[in-house]
Amino acid sequence: MNHSLDSPTTGTAPLGGRVPALHTADPSLERRTGHCQCGDIVYEILGAPDDPHLCSCRHCTRMSGGPAALWVGFRRETLKWIGTGGEPAWYATWPTLSRGFCPRCATHLISVAADSDMIMVNAFSLTDQSGTDPVGHSFREMAPPWMKVTLGLVPGSTATGEAHDEADTG
Repeated sequence: MNHSLDSPTTGTAPLGGRVPALHTADPSLERRTGHCQCGDIVYEILGAPDDPHLCSCRHCTRMSGGPAALWVGFRRETLKWIGTGGEPAWYATWPTLSRGFCPRCATHLISVAADSDMIMVNAFSLTDQSGTDPVGHSFREMAPPWMKVTLGLVPGSTATGEAHDEADTG
């Protein structure tokens, strides 16, 4: 099996450029960290979690090895890679969507869409997972029939996110 990262879909930063690491220094923004299994790839993200949702598309289920991945959004410009491993390796699962993973332990950490100001972080890679209860489930029709999900409350609402169904952004 060839594990070379020189193919057009792997090894390069997503979508022809690095994920911006502008890292807004606004002290009023909530700070969270996350990391891969081995600890080489560590990131810091600022702001409140946005649109936490499950995704059962074929990409997310293969990547996660489970019936769904749990993604949560943050502003793209607040991401900063702070670990000794630097930025993750990248794999394009779609022409406009790249996934970042640790090249040492293979933990999937992030999903970046070409046309979005948001990045989606694997919620289980976060050190603090508060506020990441899923409010939506993308591609729920592709989830196994035995998977039953109770979605969380949409922030600022008394309604669950059952009607919320995002496109494949995870």
